[in-house]
Amino acid sequence: MMTPRTGIMPAGVFFGGLIDKSALKCYHRLRICGKMEYYCLMVKTRGEEVFKKRLEKRFKLAGKDIDVIFFKKKLRNNKNVEYEEPLFKSYVFLAAQKLDLESIWIVKRTEDFYKFLNSNRDIRALSGSDLEYVSKLLNFGETQGLSKAYFDENMQIIVKEGPMAGFIGKIYKVNRKQKRVTILLEMFQNQIKFDLGYELVQPDPSYQKKQEKSS
Repeated sequence: MMTPRTGIMPAGVFFGGLIDKSALKCYHRLRICGKMEYYCLMVKTRGEEVFKKRLEKRFKLAGKDIDVIFFKKKLRNNKNVEYEEPLFKSYVFLAAQKLDLESIWIVKRTEDFYKFLNSNRDIRALSGSDLEYVSKLLNFGETQGLSKAYFDENMQIIVKEGPMAGFIGKIYKVNRKQKRVTILLEMFQNQIKFDLGYELVQPDPSYQKKQEKSS
């Protein structure tokens, strides 16, 4: 998870030599404010981005210091062109020190809102593995970039860096043609599948030397 009081930047702030502004924003908020709570909302599918902007505007007008997070992922098509897609369809997240009754009222009256998780009568901050998974994603900001990976002699994928590294034990399927993996998680009281993209890189020199010694 991010390190709010140590002064150490989370790994995802600098990704591919560039500063991820959304990760940097979360990092500074955590350093200044301390522990944040995260809440999951279900909203209209394919309306997540519009809902996020609409809710951010309403929070700002009400003077609420609450972040609205909509996770996306970068993938590449068959022509090697990058594009973005929602990571979790229909899910938007809130990050707040405290979600008061007025803030809940604002959310519920925002167009295309469906419900809080667990339910509108049982609103709970994320905890346990749900919080762990969301924290890992937040290390790389709202948009999950391409991980850097290669395959070993047994054709097992080895991730050098990137968001995929936090989910190695949860890989359900590898699509080598499209250069993406499917992650399977028990999350939000359901089984959730989502894809993350990767780009092939050369193995670490230490790995190559190890293979030469064993051959």
